[in-house]
This record gives sequence, structure tokens and C-alpha cells, in this order.
Amino acid sequence: METNTLTFMVSMRRSAVWMLSRPRGQFVAGLLAVVVLASATLAGCGESADRSVKIVEPAEGATLNAGDIKVAVEVKKFNVVDKIGQAANEGEGHIHYYIDAGEIPTKDGQPAVTKSNNTYHAQATKDYTWPNVSAGDHTFAVQLVNNDHTPLRPPVIAQVTVTVKAAGGATTPVRSPGTSPSGTSSPAGESATPTEGASGATAPAATTGATPSPTAPRASATPTP
Repeated sequence: METNTLTFMVSMRRSAVWMLSRPRGQFVAGLLAVVVLASATLAGCGESADRSVKIVEPAEGATLNAGDIKVAVEVKKFNVVDKIGQAANEGEGHIHYYIDAGEIPTKDGQPAVTKSNNTYHAQATKDYTWPNVSAGDHTFAVQLVNNDHTPLRPPVIAQVTVTVKAAGGATTPVRSPGTSPSGTSSPAGESATPTEGASGATAPAATTGATPSPTAPRASATPTP
């Protein structure tokens, strides 16, 4: 808008100098031309100021399930066209979608892209689905840009912050002490002793400290002489 205003002022000054140096008839014609130029310039400034983008899905503060999340927008006074990467043309362009991008890039004359390709996507449609969004708080943002990816003047941006939960709302289970992986509780401090033997039978315990009883020698028979 500042650039359009400056251009208008320069044009008015040049037109005034030209008209003052001309005869009356040419002066009137020049005056009419200036009026037409002023009307067109001011109309362009008004249209630029009225451009807007709004995120209609998801809503601010919404709670969503983890996974693919669609971002849909509503655009006014701006033509979304599939001319991504072509020369800039006033009043048309595409949309940059951002996720957790921090500060949105809006430097004049520079592509409005982030350093990481994972945090922005250029799209010539009014919706885009982010794949595999993990649980946690996330900020989705959008910006209207020219065909060559440069931001509008002034920048036109919208954003929402949402909470993403694990699918189904389930949380990670926490094991209690003494709980087996199958969920069966065992008495605290008690450990199971594996059973010996392939058949599962318990071998009898050996008795310690027992002294074997001596066997009395048998008297041998003496042959009778």
C-alpha cells in the first residue's frame, strides 16, 4: 500500500507540471486523465487493504486426534490461482500453509518460506491436509503470497493454535511395582522359583547330616575237622 501511495504522488506531481505548461484545452484533458488515474490508484489501494484470509478449519483452541489434520481457509479480494513460481501479478497468487513455523516470514521481495520444508507448504487451493501430526500443541498458519512466493503488501496472515491428542484419547499406561507385564499383580518382594525337571515335578530335597548305619560283619562258619 505504501508503494502504491508513493507512485500516485509522483504521478500527480508530473501531471501537474505537464498541465501547467499546456494550453487550456490540453489542460482540461490532462486534468481528466489525472482524475481517472487517481481513482484507479486509490481503488487499488482499497482492494489491497481489504484482502483477507481466515482459517475456518480447525477452530482456535480445538482438540483434535493425532494423524492427518486438514486446514481450510476463506479468502476475500484475492484470486487463488495455480501459477506457483511464475511472475508476480497484482491481485492473484497462492497460499502458504505453515505448521509450528514460529515467526512467519514477511520480508518484502523475499520468498515467504521457512528454513525447514517440513514447516510450510505452497498450495493453490483453499485447503491443505498436514500428514501424521503428532500429539501436543500445534500452531497452524496461512499467508497469501504472490505467484513468485513473495508476501503481499501489507502481509495477509491468519493462524490458530490447537491441541492434538493421541488417537482415541488413550494415554501411555504406567506399570505399578510388582505388576507383571500381563497385568497380574504379584505380592511385593515375592519371586517365583523355576521348577526343575522336564515333567514339572519337584525333585525331593536331600537330607543333610545323616550318618549311614554300619553293617555288622557276618561270622563265617568254621569247617568241622
